[in-house]
Amino acid sequence: MTVKKYESGLTVIVEPNTALRSVTAGIMVGAGSFFETPENNGISHFIEHMQFKGTATRSAAQIVSQFDRAGAAYNAFTGKEYTCFYFKSIDEKLDECFELLSDLFLNAAYAQDELDRERKVILEEINMSKDEPDGVCYDVLYKTAFKGSSLGMEILGTKDNVRRFNKPEILEYKKYNYLPSNTAVAFVGNITEAQALELVERYMTAYVSQQYTAPRALGKQQYKGGYGEYIHDYEQSEISIAFPALTFADERTSTLAALDCILGSGMSSRLFQRLREKMGLVYSVYSSPWYGRTNGMFAVNVNVNVANVESSVAAVRNEIELILRDGVMAEETEKAKMQLKVTSLFSKENPMNYMLALLRWQVMAGLTYDIDKLIAEIQAVTPDKINAMAHEIFTGMPTFAYAGKKPSAKIIDIYNN
Repeated sequence: MTVKKYESGLTVIVEPNTALRSVTAGIMVGAGSFFETPENNGISHFIEHMQFKGTATRSAAQIVSQFDRAGAAYNAFTGKEYTCFYFKSIDEKLDECFELLSDLFLNAAYAQDELDRERKVILEEINMSKDEPDGVCYDVLYKTAFKGSSLGMEILGTKDNVRRFNKPEILEYKKYNYLPSNTAVAFVGNITEAQALELVERYMTAYVSQQYTAPRALGKQQYKGGYGEYIHDYEQSEISIAFPALTFADERTSTLAALDCILGSGMSSRLFQRLREKMGLVYSVYSSPWYGRTNGMFAVNVNVNVANVESSVAAVRNEIELILRDGVMAEETEKAKMQLKVTSLFSKENPMNYMLALLRWQVMAGLTYDIDKLIAEIQAVTPDKINAMAHEIFTGMPTFAYAGKKPSAKIIDIYNN
């Protein structure tokens, strides 16, 4: 692997793999809803859409047509702390596709007719996002846990904001966030270091030669916990019970990942075995850690019929109490470690997953993703470390979120009784 950092702050990561006949490439910028305000909430996601809607030399139709002619897979996504644009192409089409990706990233035109057209699309996306209880519960969870801070705002933003976003506002936001020092480029596949750097220097000249400007840094956000709900006539209800946890750069994330495996990740996990296999209460139950720059959370998520809400919440609470009281066993610790090791190694064999991991580590923490170091950290996990982690996490202030038909009692009251 090669990592090159230019004086502008732009970082390029290259992972050659001559066994492949393809290259996966991405550009990630540290811009997401975390860096927004109530007045411009949703602008990161709006910009993601608009980057594909024409440049100084190409129309929106020409951008997608050229990618399709090359047979490339391409897309973009926005999270709370970053936005990513990427493609996967055969090696002989790499130059053409990277020039196209660079053009839409650097030279988006934001024509008024495209702005007006795309805002309608995003308003429909916001409407659609309210149709699924899991997505709604996710938003309620963060809005409750980080009420009053940018982490509590929705990635899609508000309808009022989307209706009025304009070119000057977009350019103002990009001036402070779309910086070379806040951006990383990664290549994985049949490409050499020299080829990758030549492509970046030729097609992203402005980002290579620009004067260094430090990226914005936000401090730790206040975690508030509590209860939030969205009552709606969904067929199924979604429950999230979350606790403050580790940040992205914390060296103990492998221990938390092992706890995740044991408690709720996979069909052999404690929660799945109890709530689905033994009690038949749910179709879906799982745990999930979220690692951010300044904050983290560990959540248990349950998709359940409203009639089974009370029994399911009580069963989740009992499993958490059981871990706190009796701890985890050596056998399930070793199983969790093997699952994590295999998942990590498999991810390296998937060029898209590996490319995204390289970008996330660089943009989120300024670090190079080192799979050998990660495996060593996994191997060092012990039952005692997991038990200490469980006590650190599950004795913290919980956040409760619910989306669905009105239950017989609030889940916070069920959990606490």
